Amino acid sequence: MHLLLSCSGGSPLVQNDPYNPMPPILAFTSDEVAQVQSMLETLVRSLRIVPGGGNIEEGYWSYIYHIMRKAPVPSWSNLPMRDFLHNGLGVEMKLLQKKSPIAMQGQRIMHPSATRTLLFDPTFDAETCKVQILEQFGARIADFRMRVAQAYVGSNPDIRWGIFLWNSNLDEFLYFEEQMKEPNPDDFYARFVDSKHRGKPTRNLHIFEKETDIKRYSITMPEKGAKLEPYFDVPLVDQGAYAFQVPHDGRKPIWLAEETFDALQDALTKRNQSIDEWIILALERLRK
Repeated sequence: MHLLLSCSGGSPLVQNDPYNPMPPILAFTSDEVAQVQSMLETLVRSLRIVPGGGNIEEGYWSYIYHIMRKAPVPSWSNLPMRDFLHNGLGVEMKLLQKKSPIAMQGQRIMHPSATRTLLFDPTFDAETCKVQILEQFGARIADFRMRVAQAYVGSNPDIRWGIFLWNSNLDEFLYFEEQMKEPNPDDFYARFVDSKHRGKPTRNLHIFEKETDIKRYSITMPEKGAKLEPYFDVPLVDQGAYAFQVPHDGRKPIWLAEETFDALQDALTKRNQSIDEWIILALERLRK
């Protein structure tokens, strides 16, 4: 098994980067990391033989996450921020394709859409727009917090972002979680920024932290549907990130009837052998 991780006991929050106000979280135990690794290997080896199957869809990662957390896999919902709600924990998942996910450690990355359908008037000044936007965004986060609390009465709801990075070769992945909280407009300042995209003039609203001058949000203009684009600080593997690798080792999936699979599982449990060793040994016996 190929994986890179660092998991230890203690507080679920790790030492905070002075430039990152939201400390990363030690989201998984070592057993959970091993389970995610195994499920990713199964998924990736199946996708590698599917024509056009070189993409990790949000539903794939959501299924793995729910199974790992021993939570029921939900049906589809059109509610915003509804990816994972179980036992007082809420996680909004964001997937991003990167050339080398593991190399993104220590970098700041932008997701192209944390939420859509924001309403604001771009004829107003940047500070007024900032307040309109962050209040709406904060209200959606507060609604998510309330739904997590209602789903598990008596809990202190823990809501997070879950960021999953993957590459087109499907051989490298990185995952981390970050605490989610309602932004206070007073902690930020904003300005409109004019630029060009594919030769056409564009205008976005950039929102910065007052304390650090770090850009935390970029907002597109409302004429085509305003989007809030958040920035996340990727932690190191020993500070809250989990790296997974699934090398191209030549393995291929074999489809078996359920009773055949159960018989194989039973045989392997009794003999403490890998499936490859058991099949090769059985074939050698048939040749004799």
